[in-house]
Amino acid sequence: MSNRRRPIAKQVYFSEDEWSKVEAKMGQAGVVNFSAFAAEMLLRGQVKTYDFSYLKELNAYMGRIAGNINQIAKRCNENRSVHTNDVEQLRREFMALKADYQQRAVKLLRKL
Repeated sequence: MSNRRRPIAKQVYFSEDEWSKVEAKMGQAGVVNFSAFAAEMLLRGQVKTYDFSYLKELNAYMGRIAGNINQIAKRCNENRSVHTNDVEQLRREFMALKADYQQRAVKLLRKL
């Protein structure tokens, strides 16, 4: 208990109808932890949620680029040569990823 950031515990009682309304609001907010939901609602009056599904998409895209880098490195180690078009394709993919990331990051930061 001494390591907790919030050491004070309180109990709250609900009727079945009230609890179903609370669960619905938690679902709308995308929160599964009642304690976190209640604390946010009581302290701030609202629960802000952010959609970071784009980060999963970005991670997958970076994984594909990493695979391309590994293929180029393997080819270079096998026959000591790299085709210019392989490097150029990798550069284009990286620049597209960088531009997309910067655009999305600005949008996410504006929401905060």
